[in-house]
Amino acid sequence: MASPSVPDHKATLIDGKAIAQTIRSEIAEEVRQLSDKYAKVPGLAVVIVGNRKDSQSYVSMKRKACAEVGIKSFDIDLPEHVSEADLIGKVHELNANSDVHGWLIFILLDMI
Repeated sequence: MASPSVPDHKATLIDGKAIAQTIRSEIAEEVRQLSDKYAKVPGLAVVIVGNRKDSQSYVSMKRKACAEVGIKSFDIDLPEHVSEADLIGKVHELNANSDVHGWLIFILLDMI
């Protein structure tokens, strides 16, 4: 039995760094337009619970990306054994802060 004919497919090489730079440029322009329209710089708060090096490294990359596109970043470091009430209280503080428009929380699931 003959095998079905398979069309030739060629691999396409993409330049991830160039694509990322294009996306960052587009985001930077959108941030600039939002800032001009509302006279406010977007802000991202990052809450890190504990002192894990991998979390610190990831947050450092987020901070750099924010700076590249004009987003203000806020770092909040909390101790590894922070209580649930204190963590929730910090989230309420961030929600009430008019300079913060979004937040990320880094916490190990086994810490909850």
